[in-house]
Amino acid sequence: MSGLILAVDTYGAQRVTDPRTRQVVSAYKLGYSSAVTAILLALYGSRAREVSPKGASYRYLQLDGEVSVRHGYLLLALTPDELAKAERAARDYPRAGAYLWREGRWWELPNSRTAAYAEPIGSAGPRFDPTGFRPVSPSSGERESGAEGITAERSQRSPGETPWWWLKGDTYPHRDLLKQQGARFSGKRRQWYWVGWELPPAIQALIDAAKPQPVPDIQVTHQVVAPEMSPELAAMVEQALAEDDAQEQSGLPPEPAPDPEPEAPAIRISRPTPFPAEGEPLDAIQTAIREAKGASLAPLMPTRAAAPIRPTGRAVPIAQAYCGELTGSITGQVYCYGFAIHDGVCVYVNMGGPRSGVEAIRAKLSKGEIVTVVPEDAPAVELTAGEGSTGMYHAYLQTIPEARFTSLILLHDWAVHPNYGGAATTFILRTSEEQAQAKLRHHVAQLVNVPVFDAWTPFLWQAGHAAMLVRPTRSAGGIDLLTVVLDATAWTRLITGGLEQRAVRLPASAV
Repeated sequence: MSGLILAVDTYGAQRVTDPRTRQVVSAYKLGYSSAVTAILLALYGSRAREVSPKGASYRYLQLDGEVSVRHGYLLLALTPDELAKAERAARDYPRAGAYLWREGRWWELPNSRTAAYAEPIGSAGPRFDPTGFRPVSPSSGERESGAEGITAERSQRSPGETPWWWLKGDTYPHRDLLKQQGARFSGKRRQWYWVGWELPPAIQALIDAAKPQPVPDIQVTHQVVAPEMSPELAAMVEQALAEDDAQEQSGLPPEPAPDPEPEAPAIRISRPTPFPAEGEPLDAIQTAIREAKGASLAPLMPTRAAAPIRPTGRAVPIAQAYCGELTGSITGQVYCYGFAIHDGVCVYVNMGGPRSGVEAIRAKLSKGEIVTVVPEDAPAVELTAGEGSTGMYHAYLQTIPEARFTSLILLHDWAVHPNYGGAATTFILRTSEEQAQAKLRHHVAQLVNVPVFDAWTPFLWQAGHAAMLVRPTRSAGGIDLLTVVLDATAWTRLITGGLEQRAVRLPASAV
């Protein structure tokens, strides 16, 4: 793999009529103000065709070959020469709309306003880690094959515990086989793993197939056969080869090999931050630990009175109530049955009405435009995904054809795909205290690099609330949504500080 990953901003795929052939084709919807169209035309060449209808507000590009789309961005695997083409195309526009993954973060390409790479401002730019995905090469139209094959890394805490096998490399084409053999995928590490003393024969065969075959030793002798050479030139070549042989047999020691990198210790010790002396002020984390230590660590009571919810099978219904009418240049009446807003960004909205009106609201929010909720007895509320944010919602749609009614729930990508790789935010739809606490424990376990035991759940719940790492989200319509701050440093300090202050203890089975 080339190692250069470029994310190109799009509004998704849409079917349009090609003005030249008059045929309906699938094309990618692109903005006018950014350099994305010029970048894709430069990278794809003849394999990209612009099919924008006359007078369209957006540009439409048809691409040949396979396409990798993640969270509204085209993921491309570039060579250095292709990256240089993209940079040249972006310099003529005030906004690139394309981002390079480098040093563990996204950087926007240079443009007419910024002569160098720059970090995206605010909510602009991708918010996911692309290293676990397989981007497409624009030159071939195919996904990167991952020529390194599949390797297995064994991880075992002690000789008596069952080892874990982490499978790395080009696992994507074999995902069905890995799943059939009992392997599971880790969303945090973006790798497959298998738990057991020995790998199944089918998985071991994949690893063996990727190993390089031994090269047999071949004895090489120098022989000068040059009928076209002059006798003088043949003598010079023979003398040079003889000098090389003499140097090889001189007994000089070979160049020393580089020192191997030290192996990471099997156990990592995280030391707690020392508490200040008596009388000195405590920070928010230390205050939360002290409060949790003095509490009974019983589950918290609900923050609001909620109607009892009865589960049906494996599904649990969520609360909903009429909040007002949704407006935004649409046809038909679309009603809102719940919404939630975090820092000005709409993270949840429940709506219902005619199919055309519901789809219009969905399109406006997906493009980052503003939709307004107009309650009957309160000021209007604006809902938006944030400036520059597109394609950030996951849709859950249900249509009742007999009633000509469509129900739609839009949930922000932050809630569906939490980012455990850096400082981020996610959300918990609370249907019960037990469910919310279990979900919080899951998020913390995925976030930190220390063990998280079930017995610590009440401590994490209460200390997280006290430290404002867990807090209610502004919402309406009966929805109960909690905001969770994914700060690995803060949660690690809570755990290590709780152990040091004896607010929690290690379970007997872990000692």
